[in-house]
Amino acid sequence: MIRTGKFAVGLLCSGILAACSLEPNQLQSTSTAHALIDQVIERENVPGLSEQYAQLRKQQIAQVDYKLSITIDKTGEAFSGRVIADTKFRRNLLQPLTVDFAGGEVAGVQVDGNTVPFEYNGQFITIEPKYLEGRKHAIAIDYTHAYSNNGSGLHRFEDPVDGEVYMYTDFEPYDANRLFPHFDQPNLKAHYTLDVTAPKDWSVISSVREESVKANGDVNHWVFPQSKKFSSYIFSLHAGPFTVWEDDADGIPLRLFARKTLAEYVKPADWFKFTQESFAFFQKYFEVDYPFVKYDQVIVPDFNAGAMENVAAVTFNEGYVSRGEKTQAQRMRLANVIAHEMAHMWFGDLVTMNWWDDLWLNESFATYMANLSLAENSEFDDAWENFYLGTKQWAYDADQLPTTHAIQLPVKNTDEAFANFDGITYGKGGSILKQLPYYLGKEEFRKGVSNYLKDLSYKNSTLNDFMGHLGKAAGKDLGEWQQQWLYQAGLNSIHASFQCEGGKIASLTIEQSAPADYPALREQRTQVGLYNMQGDEMVLSKAIPVTYSGASTEVTAAKGEACPQIVYPNEGDWAFAKVTLDQVSVDNMSKHINDIESPFTRLMMWQSLEDSVLDAKLPMDEYVRFALANGGAEQNINVIRMISRHLTGHFMVMSQIDMDASERKALQQAIETFAWNQLNSAAAGSDAQKVWFGTFTSVAHSKQALANAEKLLNGKLTIKGLSLDPDKRWNLIALQNEHLFGDYEKAIKDELAKDSSDRSQLNAIAAEALRPQQAVKAKWLGNILENRDQFKLAQLKYAASALFPTGQQDLYVANVDRIVAALDEVNSSDAPELVGTYARLFPLNCSKEGVEQVEGILNSGKQLNPLLEKALKNRRFRNQRCLDMAAAMNGNAG
Repeated sequence: MIRTGKFAVGLLCSGILAACSLEPNQLQSTSTAHALIDQVIERENVPGLSEQYAQLRKQQIAQVDYKLSITIDKTGEAFSGRVIADTKFRRNLLQPLTVDFAGGEVAGVQVDGNTVPFEYNGQFITIEPKYLEGRKHAIAIDYTHAYSNNGSGLHRFEDPVDGEVYMYTDFEPYDANRLFPHFDQPNLKAHYTLDVTAPKDWSVISSVREESVKANGDVNHWVFPQSKKFSSYIFSLHAGPFTVWEDDADGIPLRLFARKTLAEYVKPADWFKFTQESFAFFQKYFEVDYPFVKYDQVIVPDFNAGAMENVAAVTFNEGYVSRGEKTQAQRMRLANVIAHEMAHMWFGDLVTMNWWDDLWLNESFATYMANLSLAENSEFDDAWENFYLGTKQWAYDADQLPTTHAIQLPVKNTDEAFANFDGITYGKGGSILKQLPYYLGKEEFRKGVSNYLKDLSYKNSTLNDFMGHLGKAAGKDLGEWQQQWLYQAGLNSIHASFQCEGGKIASLTIEQSAPADYPALREQRTQVGLYNMQGDEMVLSKAIPVTYSGASTEVTAAKGEACPQIVYPNEGDWAFAKVTLDQVSVDNMSKHINDIESPFTRLMMWQSLEDSVLDAKLPMDEYVRFALANGGAEQNINVIRMISRHLTGHFMVMSQIDMDASERKALQQAIETFAWNQLNSAAAGSDAQKVWFGTFTSVAHSKQALANAEKLLNGKLTIKGLSLDPDKRWNLIALQNEHLFGDYEKAIKDELAKDSSDRSQLNAIAAEALRPQQAVKAKWLGNILENRDQFKLAQLKYAASALFPTGQQDLYVANVDRIVAALDEVNSSDAPELVGTYARLFPLNCSKEGVEQVEGILNSGKQLNPLLEKALKNRRFRNQRCLDMAAAMNGNAG
């Protein structure tokens, strides 16, 4: 297989990569490996870890296991620890050994019980080779490290309601070394033996269950047996006075943890049901028993991601706990994330990527398998429709941005690994895995996955290992498929072209095209759906499977079929491709959108219209009028969610674009009225009612609508079946503050008096930041840019996300110079969380000036942080796309 764009460094040649899995005696007979070890490579004094240095260290270290002792408390600012790394080297070291440890303090280093000198630069510890002569050593390090308040490392949270303290770890990709000094790279797997001293009323959770807990005054000493062998980024330590629920999954012990003040809202029956269903599916599908004995799930605050697959101790964002009744889509989202993280226990934890360039395979596989699990073994019979509505649209969007990239790409350091957590890594990768079973055969795909997991259990793997197992099981050479799908960026479009004679299809072809910047044409399997009216319904008369490739593929099986009124060339959503409808299909779809029998097909048709708007081919106002005329008749909740999303987005865009003022007013008022009417006419307590409530609170702007919102908040107006849980109340309070309507300040104070939880405090920050007042903007900009040490990351995120809504463009313009002036300081930070928060301060700016301003930063010659550069490139693109949409609506396109 040819890899394009790989670094031309001798360290990374295929011979060296292959040598990583050899035993020590084999390695020493490999001349290329000798050359690597014999090179003196000085590690740069910079945050993170480079692939180049990680490859060197893999050659130095044959095996390592850790004994870890940690002391944590309720009130301190730091924790202390001692780690002993039992390390076997492949040969005598010829250059210093470095041990990763970011942001802590090192009290001392011992080798085999003898104190040795060391250097520590705040990023890693360096030990000279003369202190490590021989092949086997116990390296002991005593240290302290501050607790984190940004969600990485060992994060400390104090509950504002009851004062209880909770801690949890989050490490991917390179923060495990903020818990203890060690070799923090995925291909140095280890066993872990842990003991923890913690307050006596706390639970302590890690990858194994404790073997003893001994009381000692105000603290307990927890002792854990040695774990299985796995990478350090999925090691964990969670602690606090959690509420705990217990169950089992066919003999696998299950526990669920949540902090006390959230426990009343947790529905453990759902959590355990979805967990048990996932275990039942995966163990049968993989033909590999769950490898880690017990399974804990911990719901934690201030979490930066959705969830994290720590071995047998998965963490979940508290956002998955609703303080009101969940919609079915929200329940499915919870079931999906539970299944996603569980899939990682096999794919990622049992078998782990060698380096972060294969991160996509971890996430893509878990994404696909979670949805497959739901589709085949859950109550959710519309799992793939939800996949299309959510994950796949995320992937399509990401693949059309200027920052799109190949699924498989070089990752030169851990900073770049962090930057690649995106819609390509998860969404596109998951989507192309979804189409592989159609291409290879479902059982062949399953068998290939099973064999891969069996052959590589507790080991590290590469993409070639995975594809090789799939190809062998299916009897196919997947080399060309890999080149097309994994090493080429960009989204292909497909279009059906057909001719009819005498009421029958005479010819039908699938035409495939590609963007100029990414011209690759691909091969995949799809279905061509032929639709015709039967009575009052537009029904699928024929679905024709076909494998297409190149620019044009004739669908010979279509000849002689009844001439269709609509042709959809991705029936059932088999393929990963953007669909462009032919004009006949567009005309008939426009007349019969609500007559189409299949909700999934309606969903895809609505998205095709939206794609045309985004591509500046269909004027936005025409789409809005079409949606207002036809959307009210829709009954399927997924299609309703899509229409709601589109209308909300277009309402926001119309707040900024250059258009006739009276037309803007009329269209925005029409959207507001439509949302209010749908809210009031939806079935009481239905999911549709909840969706339209969210839409209404996003688009309400007239005095009448704002008055209705205020009446809903204070109970003077009710809508049958609509229960205003705390989170919905904050939607209404935010609306008041955004428009300075009524006693908006008192609304915040009154709600905080009722509910002082951290979630309410975060919502209060967002509501205040939304106010269209310069003093408020200046205050929160100062907090984000200059006073951030006084706040938790979660607080700054909420403020930054709310600060400049699309209707407050003048306030953004008034403050943008201050934002840009802070760029250099933020850009020099080694904290990706800060960079991501700062990037939120560049909202949609649908103007020529908005495009030019971002362009100026990107063309300044500055070396930008990868996360920041990516965010700014995408912002420039979206600003320009907005201008193009405005031009199309004003008749100036092209």
